[in-house]
Amino acid sequence: MEKSPKHRLADRVLWALGRASQQSHRLIRQHMTTAGIRTLHYHVLASLADDGEGAQATLADRIGLDRSDLVTLLDELEEQKFLARRVDPADRRRKIVAITPAGQRQLEVMDQLIYAAEADLLKPLTAAEQKTLLSLLGRLTPDS
Repeated sequence: MEKSPKHRLADRVLWALGRASQQSHRLIRQHMTTAGIRTLHYHVLASLADDGEGAQATLADRIGLDRSDLVTLLDELEEQKFLARRVDPADRRRKIVAITPAGQRQLEVMDQLIYAAEADLLKPLTAAEQKTLLSLLGRLTPDS
């Protein structure tokens, strides 16, 4: 079997970061799927936990999801009692979405799955290398 040629950008940081990002997302999906959890549910619950409750439209904008697609996710999460929706008293046409205690517990389970995926990704690195990597990556992103 012939070895595939090295990609023309293999020696570039952006290429390596992109590949590492793809691998991290693959591992997260793998861990979540194995546990029977949808990764998009994580985005919804994490946003509600970290940024607070909000209108459905605001939540869709925060997580970068189409508003009609969000409704399906909210229906699924509400059915599982992970979130609650209520009418906005200031505008009865809007719904306010909030995470429930059960949703908070589910989010903690999801966090553990992400930590496991991260451990898989970082296995080749020593603890010191992992710390250095995190520090360097933090310097590359202005919002860290």
